[in-house]
Amino acid sequence: MKQYRFLALPILACALACGGEGDDKNNAFMAPGEDCVACHKSGGSAREAPFSAAGTVFASAMADPGSGLAGVSVILTDANDVETTLVSNAAGNFFTGAALALPLKKAAVLRNGQRTEMASAPEGACNRCHTQPPTGGASGRIHVP
Repeated sequence: MKQYRFLALPILACALACGGEGDDKNNAFMAPGEDCVACHKSGGSAREAPFSAAGTVFASAMADPGSGLAGVSVILTDANDVETTLVSNAAGNFFTGAALALPLKKAAVLRNGQRTEMASAPEGACNRCHTQPPTGGASGRIHVP
């Protein structure tokens, strides 16, 4: 079953809770490449705007944090085969608060007609492993050709 779910970021809630030194603070463009879900979760500093999945898309696995790509579709397939399609913003960030059955079966990025498939993921905190240096078996940042 294919469903498309989108989330408009509760900007006011994030403005009250988010922000790091030197970031484009308190908005959907902040902290590209950082682990969004670390704060955007129950008990986190941005708990008013929880995310079930979030991350950043870049042009390469080794990209600098300030070089995220806009307009890339990120397609997540949860454990119940429900697809959630997100689109990266001007900072390359994508996020949703929609309920996802974990673990994620697969993920894909789609840009200019090219689809890149990724393996399953135990959770929706994409930037936790897709970072520099990569952790948890990731191949670096989430990226598209």
